Parts: sequence; structure tokens; C-alpha cells
Amino acid sequence: MPELGPILDRDLGTALYDAVYYPIQEKMTGGDQRRRALIIFSDGEENSSEHDLLDAIRAAQNADTVLFGIRYTRMEHNQLTARNKYGIRVMDHLAEETGGATFDALQTDVGKAFEQIDAQLRTMYELAFASTNPAHDGSYRKLTIRLKQSGLTVRAKSGYFAAD
Repeated sequence: MPELGPILDRDLGTALYDAVYYPIQEKMTGGDQRRRALIIFSDGEENSSEHDLLDAIRAAQNADTVLFGIRYTRMEHNQLTARNKYGIRVMDHLAEETGGATFDALQTDVGKAFEQIDAQLRTMYELAFASTNPAHDGSYRKLTIRLKQSGLTVRAKSGYFAAD
């Protein structure tokens, strides 16, 4: 497998945001209409990326790539550390902002997680609307989807970038 992104010597360890950013930029952009998903196996900790969390989310949103996290978080003395809690929030945020989901590998069978990911990808729908804001300034515009019927769940991107 060829390495994605720049080849750097990383002394610090995990480059989670780069591990999301570069595969999307190098392999998941283009004009085709296929569904794109990236499955991330991580504890959510980050300490050496060139890019930040917002870069990773924006790359995924711009490429219409849904992020799914399968999280491996080690407990210390049956407790989560502050670092663990932050990693969980990072993984949840990556998924929520792109319409995906996260799974705790210590509590969910990984096979079942893949079944749920498969089901979600097979039941995705695309909605369209025309904005009343004519500006194409590259700004981020938040969207809210409300359901009339109770008992249903929507997983969706939190918004979009108004193309320049």
C-alpha cells in the first residue's frame, strides 16, 4: 500500500487528523456520485498532525465523505482519563459533523458495527434545497433537519460550505 500524505518523521505519535485529511484529499475527491465513507480505528487521541480537527471535518464535508469511528479506548483503573474523554469527543465530533456514527469496540461487537455501517450506507438519502442567501463566499452554513414523525433518527452533516 502506498503511503498517503507527505512522508514525515513523526516523533510524537498519533496524527489522527492527517490520517483523515490525506486519504480524503488524495483518494476521495472527484466528480463521481459514489457514496464515500471512511472508517477510522482509533482512540481519538491526536498529537502530531499538520492539519487540525476543522481541516479534517471540512475535507470530509467537501468530499461528501461520511466518517465512522470504531473507537478503542483503554480504561485505567476502570476509569477514563481526561485524555480518553477528549478522544471520545473527537471521534464523536468527526462522525456527527459528517453524518456518520461511532462505535465503542470494547462494548460493541466490531462485526455488528460493520453491519450497522452497511445498513446506514444502504439507507442514505440525499436532500436538496435552494438557499435564499445568494452569496457564494465559502462561508459555513449550518443546517437543521426536523422530523414530523417521532421515533426516527436523522444522521446528517451539520451544514455546508457556500462554494466560492
